[in-house]
Amino acid sequence: MKKPVGFDQKVTLEQLELTLREALRGTELPKVYQVLDEALQENGRGAKARRNARTILIKLWFRVDSRCASLRQRALRLSPSLSPGERLVLHWGMALLAYPFFRDIVHEMGRLFAFQDAVAGHQIARKVKTLYGDRRRVGVAATAVLGSMKAWGVVEAGADHLYRQSMPIVVERPELKRWLTEVLLHAFDEQWMVLELIPSAPALFPFRFSLKSHELEKTTLQLVRQGGNMTMVGIEQKKGAIAQK
Repeated sequence: MKKPVGFDQKVTLEQLELTLREALRGTELPKVYQVLDEALQENGRGAKARRNARTILIKLWFRVDSRCASLRQRALRLSPSLSPGERLVLHWGMALLAYPFFRDIVHEMGRLFAFQDAVAGHQIARKVKTLYGDRRRVGVAATAVLGSMKAWGVVEAGADHLYRQSMPIVVERPELKRWLTEVLLHAFDEQWMVLELIPSAPALFPFRFSLKSHELEKTTLQLVRQGGNMTMVGIEQKKGAIAQK
């Protein structure tokens, strides 16, 4: 069975912000579809391209999986107090939750950036084709995700078709770090992660932040200290869960 792709159109930061504004207003879906369609028409997109882009935007901020509904609500509460750069954290996190295809691409890109200064588009396409099949739709979708990341300002692309990291976005607000940590656990379906490794998670490569255990205390996240200086972070604590993992 072929794995679904979904994220097959480039979406801009302006379109993400428009969708978020409608979510904050509590706009009903029929009206949201209309607003997005009008905005996408201004960019000269054809009917099918508009429909696909609209579907992506709606899935990010409206048709959210019930398991992630609380993360969406927290994102909406955080949004009004954030700067544009900080709001990109929210869009990025919602994309990680909504689209495994997006998650797999940014994880691979972040993994490669850890070892090299530039990443070739064909490296990313080759990797995702091993996961989703060597078909045209996968190549088109990979290009759409890479184009979206360029439009969001997290990567730069030259004429050599190489992608380079832009200046990282610094995340300082503890509540935003907590939200991003929980997104990471949900997106990768992990019960536990090592706290010290979360800031350097490949899928979070556009962001720079430190994470201390006290910033996660008194939240829905669970902390378990292991031998030495290692701390495990989990969504919920289950007896024996760490030992079994």
